[in-house]
Amino acid sequence: MSAQPAARTVAIAVITHRRPQQLARLLVSLQAQDLPVDRAYDVRVVVVDNDPAGSAEEVVTSATAGARYPIRYAVEPEPGIPFARERSVRLAWDDDALVFVDDDEIAPSGWLAELLSAWARTGADVVTGPVKGLLPEGAPGWNRHSDVHDSTGKHRTGDVLTKAYTNNTLVTRAVVRAVTPAFHPAFRYTGSSDLHFFLRVHRAGFRIVWCEEAVIHEDVPAGRTTVRWLIRRAFRSGAGDTISRLLISSGPTGRLRVLAYALARIGSAFGYLLAGLVSARRPFLLKGLRRFFSGIGSLAGTVGINHDEYRARHRPVGSDAVPGGVAGGEGAGSAGLADPGRAHLADHPDAGVPRTEQAQRDSR
Repeated sequence: MSAQPAARTVAIAVITHRRPQQLARLLVSLQAQDLPVDRAYDVRVVVVDNDPAGSAEEVVTSATAGARYPIRYAVEPEPGIPFARERSVRLAWDDDALVFVDDDEIAPSGWLAELLSAWARTGADVVTGPVKGLLPEGAPGWNRHSDVHDSTGKHRTGDVLTKAYTNNTLVTRAVVRAVTPAFHPAFRYTGSSDLHFFLRVHRAGFRIVWCEEAVIHEDVPAGRTTVRWLIRRAFRSGAGDTISRLLISSGPTGRLRVLAYALARIGSAFGYLLAGLVSARRPFLLKGLRRFFSGIGSLAGTVGINHDEYRARHRPVGSDAVPGGVAGGEGAGSAGLADPGRAHLADHPDAGVPRTEQAQRDSR
C-alpha cells in the first residue's frame, strides 16, 4: 500500500479592529467550511486583533468553544493594517498556505474547498477569488450598476494575474518566506499594503491565478454606498497604486511609467463618460467616474499624497490623538521612502519600526 500524502496545513488569517458583530459572523462561517475530499487538509484560524485593548477576545473565545477548526488569537498593539497583517504572517510562518480574508466578510460553505482545489489543481503560488458585496437595504440604485462592490465576472478561472489583494487570497509558504517583510508601514492608515505586497510577489516570479468559483461575500455598510465614498476610494486606490510601484521602482523609468499610467486612466475615463452619456448606460458613467478620480489619485501619488481612510478608526477611546508618527509610517509619507540601493524583496524599513516583545518572538 502506498503511503498517504501528509495533510497540508492551512491557516486562515483574519485581522480585525473593533468589529465584534462582523467578526463573529465571519468566524461562524469559517467553522462551517467544507474541505476537498481528494486530499487531507489541517485547517486553523488565526485572528489578529489590532485593538491594543483586545476588544475581540471575547468574540474569539465564544467562537472557540466546540470549534471545528482551532482558533488562535493574538493582539498586535502597533496600530495600522500593515502591522496586523505582518503579525498574521509570522503566526502562520510554518503553515503550507496562508489564506487572507477580511473581518467584514462572510464565507459560503463551499468557498474554502474551491480555493484549496484550485491551489491543488493549478499548483499556483497564489490563488485569489472574487468578493461580492451584500448591499444594505435602501442602498442607492447606482451601486447595482457598478463593480465597485462586486468583482465577480472580472476574470475567468485559471487566468494569470499581476496583482491580488488580501480580501480573498491564498498564499503559499514559499511566497511569504521569499517576499519578506511582506507589508510596508508606509500604508499604515491608507490601505494598499496588500497591493504593494502582491506587486512584489509578481515581480519575484511567483504565479497568481484567479478562481471565479471561490467567491466570498462582504458586508457593505451604508457609508460605502455614497458617491462621495466612491470618489474617495477611487482616489485612494490610484494613489496607493502609484506609491506601491514607486516603492518598488523609484528611478526615472519607474516615475515615467506611473505618470503614463495615470494619464491613461484619466484619458480612458473621458472615453467611458462619453460612451455612458451617448448610450445612457450607468455602468459606463460610473466606471468613467472611478477611473477619473483614480487617475487623479495616481498623479497625487507621484508626490506621496494619499488619503488616510483608516486613520480615524484607530483613535483610542476618549482621545483625539491618533497614534503613529512618521517613523512608524504615518500616512503614505513620501514615495521617496523607496531605497533603490536595496533589494526589491525586502524594501521597507521594518527595522526602524517599534515592535512589541511578543511580535519579535513571533517573527523568530
